[in-house]
Parts: sequence; structure tokens; C-alpha cells
Amino acid sequence: MGVRLSGGIGPLRVSVPVLPAAGGFFGLGMAVLKGMIYLVWIELLLCYWLLVGCFWLLRAVYWEAPRAGYRWWQRRQAAAPH
Repeated sequence: MGVRLSGGIGPLRVSVPVLPAAGGFFGLGMAVLKGMIYLVWIELLLCYWLLVGCFWLLRAVYWEAPRAGYRWWQRRQAAAPH
């Protein structure tokens, strides 16, 4: 497929699938590299969601629970007979 750019460069050929067309040892290496990049991407996503989950868990334990306990204690003190 030729693409003509303004400026008179000429026809440029575009080959869409570069990696799947490779064969032999190079193709195997590229497939392994592609798989490793995919696994690193998955691990980054898992680490991200693990961090998000840990944030909300720690927030619930160390922020929301003490605030709820303190509010309960204030209501209890206010309702207690003086």
C-alpha cells in the first residue's frame, strides 16, 4: 500500500504485522519477548490493584473504624444520664 506524503518523498510501503511474520530463532525470541512484556504488564496491573486494595483496607482499619468508634463513643456519652 503506497502512501504519498506532501513534500515529494515518494511512495512509502507499510507492512502491518512485523513480529508474526518473523520465523526461526528470531521469531521465537520475539515471541518470548512479547510474552514477557505481556506478563510484566499483567504483573503491573496486579500490583496496581493490590496497592489500591491495601490502601482501602488500611484506610478502613486505621481511619474509618476509629472514627466510627469515636462517633459511637460520643453518642454513648451524650445518651448517658448525667
